[in-house]
Formats: sequence, structure tokens, C-alpha cells
Amino acid sequence: HQEDAIYTYTASVLLAVNPYRNVEGLYSQDQCIRYRGKHIGALPPHPYAIADAAYRALAREHKNQAFIISGESGAGKTETAKIVMQYLGFVSGSSSSITAQ
Repeated sequence: HQEDAIYTYTASVLLAVNPYRNVEGLYSQDQCIRYRGKHIGALPPHPYAIADAAYRALAREHKNQAFIISGESGAGKTETAKIVMQYLGFVSGSSSSITAQ
């Protein structure tokens, strides 16, 4: 957490610690490009990795995919959902740019 490593994996589950501040560059277009097409575990844990895996499974298998985002009040569920949707828009070509958060 002190080193801005706010994500970790437990099997294919992404766990996060809310840093309660902006972590510069964590959700940039460069990060989207970095995670696109990479397998989970090839890069540090990130919502983009989970979103990319789901998007690729959707395209490959033509089966619906789902995300479960859970946590206590104020844990960052809404922000995480926005981050995942932002990435899916990027990777699908529906969004041409990522706005820095």
C-alpha cells in the first residue's frame, strides 16, 4: 500500500486496498495499452488485467462474462466498476481515449 501496490491476486480474484488518494498513472491510456492482450499474471495485478481476460474470453468463446465487485461501503466498488468499463471501452474501440483519474 505504501508503494502504491494496491492490487494483488488470490487465484483469479483481484483484491484491492483503497488508497484513499489518487495514484498517478495507474489508470492511464498507457496502462490500457500495456495490459491489452496480456495474460493474468504477466504484469502486476490490475483491474485492466481482469477486464482484458474477460473481454478476450467473450470474443473467443462467444459466452457472456461477468464481474463481481464487492466490498464495504466506501471501499471503492463504484470506482472499480468505472475503471473496468473504461478499459472495456478502450479495448473494444468504443472509446478512443482514457481520461486520467
